Amino acid sequence: MRRFRRPVLVLAACLLGGGLGVVVWLVAIRQPAGLPKPLSVPSGDQEVAWINNTTGGDTWALFVIGVKRAEMPVNGVASGLSVDDSKAFPEQSTAVPEVVVTRAGHAGKIRIRWYKVAAEATIDGWVQALADRTPAPLAVIGGWTSDRAHELAQALARQPAWRGDRPLLLVTTATVDTVLGDPDDPAGFPRVSDQPNLIEVYAGRSFRFCFSNAQMVRAVTDFVLQEPTLHPGPAGWPRLRAVGAGATGPWGVAADLADLARRPTVFPLEWQDDPYSGDLYNQFREHLYQTLGGEGGPRYGPLIVRDPAFSIPFSVGGFSRPNHGEAAAVRAILRNLPPPGERSLLVVPTVSNPTRRVLLALAERVPQAGRRLVAVTGDGLSVNTFYRDAEWAWPARSIPIPLVLFAHDNPFGWDAPGDQFPPPGYRLEPKNTTEEVLLYTTLCRMLSDAAFPAPAAAEPRLTARADEVAERLRTRPDKFFDDRGNRRGLNGEHVVVVRPTVRYGDSSPGTPRPDATIEVYRREVDGRSWTRVGAVQVHPDQAAERSPVE
Repeated sequence: MRRFRRPVLVLAACLLGGGLGVVVWLVAIRQPAGLPKPLSVPSGDQEVAWINNTTGGDTWALFVIGVKRAEMPVNGVASGLSVDDSKAFPEQSTAVPEVVVTRAGHAGKIRIRWYKVAAEATIDGWVQALADRTPAPLAVIGGWTSDRAHELAQALARQPAWRGDRPLLLVTTATVDTVLGDPDDPAGFPRVSDQPNLIEVYAGRSFRFCFSNAQMVRAVTDFVLQEPTLHPGPAGWPRLRAVGAGATGPWGVAADLADLARRPTVFPLEWQDDPYSGDLYNQFREHLYQTLGGEGGPRYGPLIVRDPAFSIPFSVGGFSRPNHGEAAAVRAILRNLPPPGERSLLVVPTVSNPTRRVLLALAERVPQAGRRLVAVTGDGLSVNTFYRDAEWAWPARSIPIPLVLFAHDNPFGWDAPGDQFPPPGYRLEPKNTTEEVLLYTTLCRMLSDAAFPAPAAAEPRLTARADEVAERLRTRPDKFFDDRGNRRGLNGEHVVVVRPTVRYGDSSPGTPRPDATIEVYRREVDGRSWTRVGAVQVHPDQAAERSPVE
């Protein structure tokens, strides 16, 4: 258990009238409330601790939907799972929310419980309390942000002893590759190359169900470079580049020099108050050099413009007006922007508000900005920003610049009309995106498959060993995880393209047209091809309308 604070006696002496009077104040310190107190686990059952902030109600609601939908058949085969969500949303905020998973033919239940992080119930406190209880959790689910995932992994790694196997860490949406030290500790920031991967902090016990920053960058970059309408550089640049690379003799030298002059321009931005935008930018830079440079190396790679203004001090600001640092970055881009006819790549590794401000400023200052710039990022911008919340969150009519972002699953994976399989009340309809729910369903199914092994005894039951669950996750036939516990890439990544409607020289200005089209592509098992799996049109002053998938 977390130790109580010792009572503190505060003495305040005030000299009155030449020191004749002394007033002594006794400050009573009461026992702090809200200390971690995990629930007991019935015999034969196992607990999975879902650790999140007290403000994580929306995330918990999506998680419960994902878990409940694990009851649905998989490729026409019944899952055998049953999910009791009767205690998932208790009326009292101090009660512990819980969903219970069982499997037909097996004894025992998985109890997934939300333990809420607060001022007096910290991540370290919960880990200590869970380690002191018998039995230890089978697994801990966390990682709604990269910094929280790092903190949770550190707390689990520091805990020396558990009453049973050390629990697994199931990371949900934390994407950072290289983790950083404590920014308040000067000794906590050795060279970035010396920092561990997030999955290595709690080594051998961590499994990441989302894709990492490096995987997101590879997916987004690979898609942009193969898509002619988004490819950076002059028109026809890929063809000319191939001619230059394969030519010989004097003509080859001339083509080579022309090719060198046609390197695509990249503008990388970084927000200093976001410690993970640097990691995402570094991944973009490395992959762009590797992909565009080829065997020629950086000499033939993209022209990555360096300017101190691209390192923006902070991301705080209003809705549309860029802050001081962002305005300076915009001016630096304008100074280095190639002439019309060439498209540049803008790397914006941040969230929606800074991205919106920068793109709005560029759209106001760059003629035909939609043909001269394409912006790329990771998963910091939710697809709902452009879909559900488009009316107020993303004025696509004012931002003609295409934007390519990443999704960990299909954000438009709604249930087909008339589909009878979703549990009542848990249908996925075109009111919201589906990425997180589908990710949580995958997590629940994989955890259940590992915890409820195939019947091999007269009375099959839920495993009590986290080590057995870890081994089954590592040896899945689909090889979902690599040897370290990261999710494998080059299969299943989703890229989202926000294409604003081009209105330059519009010959029919009075004809109603959508403000933007949102397209979703899935990478196929060959690691190279992409399949369009969904598309919606965003119309002005009304909710997004779903268009047929081509």
